[in-house]
Amino acid sequence: MKRTIITLTSIILTAICYAQNIGISAQIVDEKIPEEAARQLETKLQNALISNSFVNNGYIERYVLTAKVDITQKDITPTTPARISEKMDITLMVGDVIENKLYSSVTLSVAGIGTNENKAFINAFRNIKGDNPKIQEMLNDAKVKILDYYSNHCSEIIQKSKRLTSTQAFDEALFLLSSVPNICEECFAQCQQQAVVAYQQKIDSEATTLLEKAKTAWTLNQNEQGAIDVANIICQINPKSSNYNQVISLRNTVNKKLQADEKREWDFKMKQYEDDQTFKRSLVDAAKAIGVAWGQNQPRTVYKTVIRYWW
Repeated sequence: MKRTIITLTSIILTAICYAQNIGISAQIVDEKIPEEAARQLETKLQNALISNSFVNNGYIERYVLTAKVDITQKDITPTTPARISEKMDITLMVGDVIENKLYSSVTLSVAGIGTNENKAFINAFRNIKGDNPKIQEMLNDAKVKILDYYSNHCSEIIQKSKRLTSTQAFDEALFLLSSVPNICEECFAQCQQQAVVAYQQKIDSEATTLLEKAKTAWTLNQNEQGAIDVANIICQINPKSSNYNQVISLRNTVNKKLQADEKREWDFKMKQYEDDQTFKRSLVDAAKAIGVAWGQNQPRTVYKTVIRYWW
């Protein structure tokens, strides 16, 4: 029975992993496109990704589907009111803004007409359909090349993360490891394992610094105020750090020293500390959260520059 349960669990997890796909986000940075029309095109691209089983990674904008427009013909109709008629080539591109790699592209010829240029663009973009065979082929080609990249460069990614970790650039290392698509291939598993190692090194390093600071605070002021200072410091220490037993020892030392009427604030802060979700979060989830936060804090102007000028 146990063997059957394990086998079924393995099958279910494998099915879930392979059902997942590469995360690609739609971004429009072409300044020639009017703002309202750009939003319309971005929505079109997002729908194209969804209809072709790609997912928005939600936090790491590494893989991007973008578009550039070239006007091939522009006419103003002799009508009242006058209308603008435009023919244009829209080049859709999928690339990696971190490695500055363009994986796949396709050019579509469309036309639109409207009472102003914005409306002409919007009407032209309505011709872009997610089920267009050219778009499907382009996205599938990009997927194959992205997967091939991870198959051939996984060891380089891990080595780079180790170099970052060695210089205490822990958050960037976790971001790099977290950016590997969750498609359950060998590289993802290796990077997830390394992310746990990097995260452990991060919290151990932080814990060592904070613990020394807390010990110093208590040595200088062994009273109620000193206890509050210690509490504020050790509440920043991750309970999964390797030296957490020393934190417990310091807590016991402080607890024994305080009088009953001095312990109220101390006990309150310790209760808050123990109720923190850090105690309950797995190392894998915590490592991922750090990588996500680092990625979200990076300036988007850098990504836009890559797309606008290098692709």
